[in-house]
Amino acid sequence: MPKVDFVNKENLIIARENVGMTTQIASRKITSSGKDLVLAWENGDALPTWRQVEKLAHAYSIPDLVLLSKNLIKKNKIIPDYRVVDGLWDSDRVKKLVNLIINRQEWLSRQLKEDGKNELQGIGSKIKSPKELAILIKEKLNIDIDEIKNILGYNARKNVLKYLIKKAEDRGIFVGKTVSYHNIEVDEMRGLYISNDYCPYIVLNRKDAVSAQIFSLIHELSHLFRRTEAISNSLEFRKIDTDLNDEEIFCNKVAVELLLPEEDFNGFSYNKDDIDNFSEIYKVSAIAIFYRLKDLNKIEINKSKEIEEKIKEELKENLKNKASRAKKNTGGNYTNNMKDSNGGLFNRTVSKYYNENRIGHTEASNLLKFSVESVW
Repeated sequence: MPKVDFVNKENLIIARENVGMTTQIASRKITSSGKDLVLAWENGDALPTWRQVEKLAHAYSIPDLVLLSKNLIKKNKIIPDYRVVDGLWDSDRVKKLVNLIINRQEWLSRQLKEDGKNELQGIGSKIKSPKELAILIKEKLNIDIDEIKNILGYNARKNVLKYLIKKAEDRGIFVGKTVSYHNIEVDEMRGLYISNDYCPYIVLNRKDAVSAQIFSLIHELSHLFRRTEAISNSLEFRKIDTDLNDEEIFCNKVAVELLLPEEDFNGFSYNKDDIDNFSEIYKVSAIAIFYRLKDLNKIEINKSKEIEEKIKEELKENLKNKASRAKKNTGGNYTNNMKDSNGGLFNRTVSKYYNENRIGHTEASNLLKFSVESVW
């Protein structure tokens, strides 16, 4: 196959750095020869073929013509990384996700400017109390804890998550899930918030337990109301981990105050059965309930360790069973997975502009990463 006549070396570098790849990793995406072809192209020592440009653009999640254009692309802004597990933030998976979201936001912001800026971002930046910020979020998003408690049945937690996502989307907040083929593990990232004047975006990890996704959503909403961008992987709200950023602890405390209001727990002390019952009522994990009650001095000291160990054993077993089920799962339908990853508001927005003939079929389908006719 013939080589291209020109490739933009700066765009090659920026596109690669935007997804967090080294030249060696990028080269492995397009060849099995072991040669660092990308480094040679970036240095201007060689030119790729058209097929190699297509493969590289696919790896970088950008149109192939960008690498051939003389117009420079933008470097991604740096998102504060508050994760606490050693080494995982060096992988390219999360950076690739960040790059995808920023590309979506660039398109969305051009379309949504006429609607004005999102009015919720940063309005809680001066609030110092997690409880006060929780009250503000509930008020602005019209979240009713009694409604959450009254959602019952086998899929109660999933329906609560849908309820909360809808509340956010109704106020112009885009909420999606991790992309299945990025294969981002829960320990690597639980949630992500990237600000934008017109289209703030929150991403949850699809591999996480639903109760943890509920908690992470409120956590990321707290970041949004404070306008503190973040990549997060902790649900810890107690100041026991010196590696955990103060902003993360604050946002986790907001999630606890919103989902588990102190005034609801007015008993003198609670046992393991009470904790399990509360977990069903509030759709939050038993371990989060335990730590909340312990923080409120509602667990008898002589029983605390025994209860905690029992809950952790059950949690470990549940995660083991979930992992076993995941191995048997073939991954589901690609289009449905992408719909979930994009988020309902993004899917509807792209579909709306397509149906109004403001964008074509190819652009809409490329944005969605599936045929636009499949939105509904």
